[in-house]
Amino acid sequence: MIESKTSHHIEKIISEIKKKTGKSIQEFKPVFLERRIQYRMRILNISELKEYVELVSSNCKEAESLYSSFSINVTKFFRDPQVWEKLEKETIPNLIEKSKFTTIKVWSCGSASGEEPHSISIMLHELLKGTGKDYRIYANDINNHALIRAEKAVYRNANLVNVSNLKINRYFEKISEEYYQVKLDIRNKIQYEEMDLMKTTGHMFDIIFCRNVLIYYDKNSQESIYKKFSELLIDGGILVLGQDESMIGTKGKEFFEILDPKERIYQKITQSIN
Repeated sequence: MIESKTSHHIEKIISEIKKKTGKSIQEFKPVFLERRIQYRMRILNISELKEYVELVSSNCKEAESLYSSFSINVTKFFRDPQVWEKLEKETIPNLIEKSKFTTIKVWSCGSASGEEPHSISIMLHELLKGTGKDYRIYANDINNHALIRAEKAVYRNANLVNVSNLKINRYFEKISEEYYQVKLDIRNKIQYEEMDLMKTTGHMFDIIFCRNVLIYYDKNSQESIYKKFSELLIDGGILVLGQDESMIGTKGKEFFEILDPKERIYQKITQSIN
């Protein structure tokens, strides 16, 4: 449990972030907030929380830097390969077969530096080839610097460890010994936006990816997000969560049924009309 004095300082930081950026961090778990604050303090060589509160209160740039730090940018293409295998071989083909869409719409929440939306784009390019159907991917993150990197779509070899040589040759351009860039036809299917997950996109989706993001939100916020996802998904739409995330103990089960408990793949429950 966070000490009351520490809690008071964190509440002050939450207030200052809202005042200086117009953005809310109230929904994040207190422990996660504290870790991100300590991360910024280490970078700035500040040992006292009170001193850091004073800095955030007087410095808009640091308020923005702290807010941006809440985006977790450690990721790879096709992270957790078994999840992608399940999606590619069963879940999405079943959705395509049952749906009448001409364009499949996907939302990648917390897209960080773009590995996930580009992985989705590669997968859908292969699955929809020759079907006459198209796709669009909407990707958001709270970190604008990460989104700029995502749009450039340049990645180190280490980010491609889960990508086969066949796919690397087909979907990437080698630009140096260490770096590859995603080809234009794959990255042009993605639209990026700087946006808090608690906000709405104004779109309806066939699939929502929200992997390794909800673990940083408190339970009430998670339940609000599940409800929002249900409202933004078509009937029978797919929700993919991260391997450490679950709807157990939440009201999310009112909106979704589980398709694969191991891979955290869910389907929106179609509400019957009386």
